[in-house]
Amino acid sequence: MAVLGLAAKGLDPRVWQMAFARAVNTMGLSLVMSFLGIYVVVTRGYPAWSYGLIALCANLGQSLSSAWAGNLSDRIGRRPLITTALFVRAGFIALLGTQVLLDAPLWTLGANMVVTSTLRGCFEPVAYALVADVVPDDQRVAAFGIQRMGTNVGWAVGPALGGLLAQVVPYGAVFFLATIGMIIAGFVTMRVADPVHVAKTPGAARGERGDLIGALREGFADRVMAMLLLGTFLCALLETQMFSTFSIYMTQQLHLTEADVGLLYALNGLAVLVLQVPALGLIRRLGIGVMLPWSSFLDALGFALIGLASGLGGGAVSILVLTCAEVLFDPAQQAAIAEVADPARRGRAFGVVGFASMFGIALAPLLGGRLLDAIGDHHVAMWLVIALIGAGQTACFIAFVRRRTRVRPLAAAA
Repeated sequence: MAVLGLAAKGLDPRVWQMAFARAVNTMGLSLVMSFLGIYVVVTRGYPAWSYGLIALCANLGQSLSSAWAGNLSDRIGRRPLITTALFVRAGFIALLGTQVLLDAPLWTLGANMVVTSTLRGCFEPVAYALVADVVPDDQRVAAFGIQRMGTNVGWAVGPALGGLLAQVVPYGAVFFLATIGMIIAGFVTMRVADPVHVAKTPGAARGERGDLIGALREGFADRVMAMLLLGTFLCALLETQMFSTFSIYMTQQLHLTEADVGLLYALNGLAVLVLQVPALGLIRRLGIGVMLPWSSFLDALGFALIGLASGLGGGAVSILVLTCAEVLFDPAQQAAIAEVADPARRGRAFGVVGFASMFGIALAPLLGGRLLDAIGDHHVAMWLVIALIGAGQTACFIAFVRRRTRVRPLAAAA
């Protein structure tokens, strides 16, 4: 904890406010969202592919709204989007709970899930941009690490509490508790002073072009940002396998029980909370230029190790390696986005990177499912193919670091 105290010393109070809002918001949502697939497929009896299609549409919706909201926040400010998204999404979560209680048709559930996911895209990149706005360069790793810890506290508490509540109250009623969590988070963010002063922001007019194609074209035209976007896409495509393909593989191919898989995910959540603080100290000592490629390589290694696992123990080793990669990569990546972004259009940068990430998340279950169907019986080969995504991610961040080190001296001279 001494490392955290040193890293967090002098942080703007808004960093802690946003971390608390993330923790409460995540805890509320994970109360219900962790079990929504089970409700649709097991309780209601719909085919699994139908839920997968809804999830794909929902993730694509969040991907598009991330780019739109990030860009818009440069012009109207961060807080209006963050707070409005939380309150409006709370209403739709309450509606979703009502739909579950009434056993509403699947298409209505799916439409609501797409809306709520799209609203999340109005929160995530804008909230990260706000944190980047209020801290200097040397505090960004600590600030983003604290945001990550807030999210993981929510995920550590929410699913366990949701599982207990579902035993004593109808599943649909749990959504109303999730709504309360989102409303609390909304009121917390109302007290956050907006760092964007629209009338005084230099270069604000440059952010007026808000179309997604234009933003992506601009991002890929920048050689540094292009590698960051491609590396982020590959990272999302890879890491999502841990929450989609991994669970199916462990139960279908290695014949673990659902309880065993739950233990592996619990190990991931616990390890994040234990390792995140020392990881922040390591990032501060070695720098994001070292940690981005090496954590990407560690990610690839962790997925390759899954192919060698023969049971619960092997799965646990793989999860621990992947968790080490996660706690090193995430704060370093967020700090990298803030570093290369134009300060007048930081929301646009976080939005476009959020688009790349969510696009990877949307495609990941489809890719993993196809690999399972095609070569799932060849354990080592299948996970090596998936690990190759991590090799591509590593190459992208090596290129990003090299181009970043060339550009920074030029920017300083200018």
